[in-house]
Amino acid sequence: MAEENNENNNCIFPKCPNCGAGYLLPFSFKEDVFEKWKCSDPGCGFVVGKRDNR
Repeated sequence: MAEENNENNNCIFPKCPNCGAGYLLPFSFKEDVFEKWKCSDPGCGFVVGKRDNR
């Protein structure tokens, strides 16, 4: 069982906590680096935004 999805075990991005199938990919907007992290699974749609503590 350890060899299932072996090609995905080397991904540098974290697994999606919502679906467990996709990975969280970083997105930036202008100077705001890694503003949002979106799940790579098209059926999931999970998004994490960074906090603004200003």
